[in-house]
Amino acid sequence: MDDSKIKTSVLSQVNDLLEIREYGHGYLLTLPLAFYDDDLITLFVEPYEGGVRVSDQGTTAMRLHMADLDLETPRVVEAWTRSIASLGGQALTAEDGMVGGWGDVSNVGQLVLNVAEATLRVDQLRWLANEKRPVQFRDRVVRTIGSVAPRPEYVTPNAPLPQTSGRTRQVTAAVGPDTDNRIYVQAMSASSRDQAAEHCYYVFSHTDVPRERVLAVAAGRRDSWPAAVLNELDDVTDVAFYGEGTDFQDQLASRIAQLRGPAGHRRARKA
Repeated sequence: MDDSKIKTSVLSQVNDLLEIREYGHGYLLTLPLAFYDDDLITLFVEPYEGGVRVSDQGTTAMRLHMADLDLETPRVVEAWTRSIASLGGQALTAEDGMVGGWGDVSNVGQLVLNVAEATLRVDQLRWLANEKRPVQFRDRVVRTIGSVAPRPEYVTPNAPLPQTSGRTRQVTAAVGPDTDNRIYVQAMSASSRDQAAEHCYYVFSHTDVPRERVLAVAAGRRDSWPAAVLNELDDVTDVAFYGEGTDFQDQLASRIAQLRGPAGHRRARKA
């Protein structure tokens, strides 16, 4: 093996995989280079002011837009400019929404490679987009409580629930006008059923807050939870199921409607 054989092999591979077809007044080139998702780079080559222009026709910007990247923020504009720096003075302006450059026909090969490299760099700007993380179940519960509560200020996320020991333990949220007159809600995620149920049972079994002012809300439907777990929880609280229509909203609204003055009696366990 020597350098000439390596060069010949590489050029042969590029030649075999490069696709060129007529398109309008120019040519579409599909290169043997791919973005991270395996889409091949396709460039448009066309006559331009006595020379040639090579561009992506805005497809890279479209890919970034589909990735929820705001192309007009100063941070992205600066990163775009740096990404096309290899094109030098031959680069198309960012306002065109295209990655591309122009030059002499005799230099079209180098121009194609430069533009292809620039599109790969620009496409990496997608990682500047804010990642959309799935909303956690507890956050969905808090939002629902806010939609049911008479006033937004009545909702207290991560509320401290008084315990019989004199300590407090945190529950998902509370809703009510004051600490002596509100409903305490504990969310139980389906991703950790046993742990969530044990925590809920513990905090509700060690409080003097009446049963009618505590409520557990379980992710999913009733039939997705083990009967033994629900039977145990039934000793200390009612359980609403988030996946069964408006079950949670209805039970919560019913409790809110029954709020009266400060509760001074111990929560009665269900027989």
